Amino acid sequence: MSIQIAFHHERPISPAAILSLCNQQAAADARTIAQTELMLQEGLTVGVWADQQLIGFSRAVTVGRLCAYIKEVVVDKRYPQARIGQKLINHLLKGLEQVEIIHLLCARDLLTDRGTDTHKDTGTWLFQHKKASDLSSPA
Repeated sequence: MSIQIAFHHERPISPAAILSLCNQQAAADARTIAQTELMLQEGLTVGVWADQQLIGFSRAVTVGRLCAYIKEVVVDKRYPQARIGQKLINHLLKGLEQVEIIHLLCARDLLTDRGTDTHKDTGTWLFQHKKASDLSSPA
């Protein structure tokens, strides 16, 4: 099995494949194909494929260089959630290296300890970028 990770602009992500992944989740929203297509045009989206099947995606919405919000980290339930989720977040962080502050709401096991602060009152993880080299961790 071959795993590939890429931004949407490098390898287009099918809206139908995203909806299929979201429908696996207990808290799936009522998003439509048209809404998903619009979502893919905004912000930064990354996908993970096992061979030709989309098995995960994540997206970030930015406010210029000031801040970004990682809005979703969705992984096919048949794959190791933390490992695929970490790959998605690490790839997104590479694409957001010019952004000063990044907010993310997710499980602790999706993050590395470097560059993150926890806001326990809100459950938000905060990345504050000092240098691009501080962002990446071994995948």
